[in-house]
Formats: sequence, C-alpha cells, structure tokens
Amino acid sequence: MNKRTLLAGAVALGLAFAATQASAAELVPVNFDDPGEGYNDPTPATPVGGNPGTTIGEQRQIVAQFAADLWSAVLVSNQPIYVGAQFNPLATNVLGSAGASFIFRNFPNAGVANTWYPSALADSLAGADLNPGFTDIGSQFSSNYDFYYGLDGNTPVGQLSFLDVVMHEFGHGLGFQNFENEATGAFQSGLPDIYSTFTYDNSTNKRWTQMTVSERVASALNYGNVVFDGANATHSSQLVLGPRTGFRVFAPAGAAGDYPYGTAAFGPVAGAGNFAGSVVLAIDDANGAGPSSTDACTAITNPAAVAGHVAIVDRGGCTFAIKTKNAQDAGATAVIMANTGATAAQNPPPGMAGADPAIVIPTIMLTQAVGNAIKANLPGVTVGFVVDASKLQGADDAGHPRLYMPNPVASGSSGSHYDTNLQPNALMEPAINDSLNGALYIDASAALLQDTGWQLNTGNAKIDGCDTTIDVVDDAGIIVGANVQAQSNLCKAGAATKGEYQSCMDAYKDRLEAAHLVTGRQAGKMMACAAKVKL
Repeated sequence: MNKRTLLAGAVALGLAFAATQASAAELVPVNFDDPGEGYNDPTPATPVGGNPGTTIGEQRQIVAQFAADLWSAVLVSNQPIYVGAQFNPLATNVLGSAGASFIFRNFPNAGVANTWYPSALADSLAGADLNPGFTDIGSQFSSNYDFYYGLDGNTPVGQLSFLDVVMHEFGHGLGFQNFENEATGAFQSGLPDIYSTFTYDNSTNKRWTQMTVSERVASALNYGNVVFDGANATHSSQLVLGPRTGFRVFAPAGAAGDYPYGTAAFGPVAGAGNFAGSVVLAIDDANGAGPSSTDACTAITNPAAVAGHVAIVDRGGCTFAIKTKNAQDAGATAVIMANTGATAAQNPPPGMAGADPAIVIPTIMLTQAVGNAIKANLPGVTVGFVVDASKLQGADDAGHPRLYMPNPVASGSSGSHYDTNLQPNALMEPAINDSLNGALYIDASAALLQDTGWQLNTGNAKIDGCDTTIDVVDDAGIIVGANVQAQSNLCKAGAATKGEYQSCMDAYKDRLEAAHLVTGRQAGKMMACAAKVKL
C-alpha cells in the first residue's frame, strides 16, 4: 500500500490529524476495519465522558484519535507515525495488542550500532521514512469487551477504559518492547534491541546484551530481580512510586517469609492499614456452587472462627468476588486466595478480575505452595504488610523500575512491561486496572521511551501555535498540557462555528479548574489562545 491509501483509510476513520505544535510528533491512526465492524460499527451509542460520538464506531474513532494526539504531544519527531488500527475477537482476557510493524538497525543517527530499533523511533532518529508506504505500528483491540469510551477517566465499575488500553498499546508500538524471545533467550536475527540494552539483572549484574542465550533464558524467569536501568526511567520512577510495601507471614517459622502476591480488581488495595492479623481457614459446603469445602463459593459455615481474622480460601468453583463477599459476610477482615489449577505455581501470582461495590475488605492471591504452607501451619499463622519508606515499591534498591518477568514466561508480556509490583499502578504494566487515567498521567512510561532514544516535548502546550503556559509533560509523567492539545483538536473536529469551539473549550476549562489541574492564570491563558483559533 502507498501513503495515499493510508491517508484515505485515516479519512474514512474520521481521524484527520490537526498539528498543534511544530515540534510535536504526529501519530496517524489508519482504519483497517471493514464497513459495519470495529471502528465502523454503526450501533447507536449515547455520548459519554466527554466523548461526543453517537455510534460505537465513532466513539472508538474518537478515543483512538485522542490517544494519538496525547502521544503526539508528548513526543517530538518530524516524521509521521502511521498506526494500523482494527478490532478483532482476541483470546480470552486479551484486551488488545500492538507492536512495531518493522525494526531497523544501522540507519543514519542510530544511537547504538548493530542494534534493532522500532520503526517509529528509527524514522524519528533518521529524520526520514525508512519504509515508505507502510504502517509503523500495528494495533488491534478486542471486540469481546464492553469498553468505556469516555475520555474523562471516570470508568464505571465493571468496565475498562478503552483510552487506557489504547494508550498502553500505542506505547508498545512506540518502543516499550523488546525483540527477544524470552522462552529461548534468542534475539531477533541474533542482534540485540535498544530496549534490551537497558534490561539489567541484579542477580548476575549483567544487561541482557551482555548475557549468553542461556543466561537470558534464566533471567527471563528471575522474577523481581530484573530492572530497566535507564537514567530517565529511574529518575521518573523515584518521583512517582510509593514506599516499598510487601506481604509478610510473621509466624510460625514453617510459613514465615516475604511473598509476592496478586491483587484484586475489587475491594480496597491491600496494605499495612487494612491487612493484618491471624489467619483462619474459611469452611463452606461442598456442593454444586463449589466442589470444595474451602472454596468459599457458598456461605461460610464457621463464621465465629472467621470473624475478625484474615480468611484463607482456595481458588476455583466460582468467581473471586463471590469468595471474598462470602468471607466478608462471615466477618473476615481480609482474604488470602490460595491459587490452584494451571497457574498454581505462577510467580507472581495472577491478579483477580471481578467487580462488586459491596466488597469493602482487601484480597490478595498467593501461590498454591505458599497457601498450602499457611494452611499446614494453622492455627497460629500471623500475617501483615510491612512498609520500608527508604525504598520504592516496584523498584530495586537503586530505584530502577522492575520489569515483568513472571515464572513461567508469559509470551508477549514478559520483559516488555513494567512489573505488576509497581505502586501506584503504571500504564505499561501487563494489566489495565481502574486506578489508571492515561488521559492525564502516564507515570514513568514516557521516560523509558526517552531512554531508548525518543525526544520528549519539555515545552508548554500550544493551541495553533499559541503558548498556554501549561507543561505538556513533566518528569513525573503528568500530561495535562498534552490533554489540552488533544481536547482542542476534539473541540475543533466537532465544531461547526468558532462559537461552538470556544464553548467546548470553556466547558473543558471549567473541568480542569474544578479538578485543580490548572491555575486560574493558566486557564485564562488557555482560553486566550482558544480565542485566536480560526476554524
């Protein structure tokens, strides 16, 4: 296909890009969906969360363009970045996938010789399109999910933000990924990639580019000990990550230790203030609702023993939320889920999906082995969360952010994500959760891309060249200025007159001020810039 075909696809999608700053990058979503599906789905929809689309397809288009405009504002490049975009029925629990369409090495201005770079970054560094006529990023999203298409970050319980998912996947395509097979330890064509030059194993004191194939195989399973040691990602992580908090079994000696854990999408986040005490095994009836007497799929039959304690239950038979709610109804203060089945030994343990606003106690998941050790030492097991304010949650002792290296290898996820242990949660962790708001905050994600070679826009947001005095992105990944530029583009796209545009921006300004995201002076300057826009 040629550029004319690509641009025609973008027009059909309704995603024409309006440049707002000369130095900004230009991400151009290109619609590869057939008529009547995906981005072209004609199903009527009610505008929601700042998204004015009136069909599902139109709302998806608007979200994709908004994400493209956010990343465009954050990055600096003189080369357009074409992003192939489509919806497909993907595998269970897969929300989307994306990556570089092509990789390049030894091009003009390449920072490291004989090293692979993703297409978009390679084009930017070279100052030329190295593969004219083709997309730089391929992305697809699941047609099986009921996404929230709002742009405001107020995702309803039980839904997932499509904007967060798109921001995450576009981040992969821009370069938050390696080109190494974690299962075999092999680099693409035997050559390293720029991401792996910053992938460092604290156990061996080696970067992946310094390792043998067998050493990389071992490192890819070395959970908790592999980090990204780029200077920018490290600096940003030190600004955004909270104090190191971990789960600990205090006693008895047969179960004592610090253990990785999986988190729940429902209930409060587990921590030192809400998860501590003695552990009791919750018992229920073994029946059609759940075949085990320890799966908590029906009402707990030993509530007097459970009340006021941390309940431990087994995975399986019913949803995670049902188990926690039954334990909560019996008086439990928190729940430990002991993993079972195919992922029983997975380290870290997987997260737990589900939603129930009635749940007010925290839940964590431990491996089956740890769960069995706790049960074998009952009664007398005491647990809790410990905090070390001198260290960062999700970083090593030097402050380098941890990378996701589960055991066993998670194909397509291992290595190319921040670890699930980060707190607060990061945009580029392997799971999207309701604590994210990619419209306004991308944490240390942009800083990692900066380490690989991207230039970030350290200036102010501009509306048609007018300086709003609002930072596009700061060192902590706050992107209010990028949001201003994306919103201005959205208001222009939907306005038939100058008055409609200004009214749209004025309502947006009020929301920013109410959320204390801009000062009154910045809001005034933004509206002064909006007044100069010509439609």
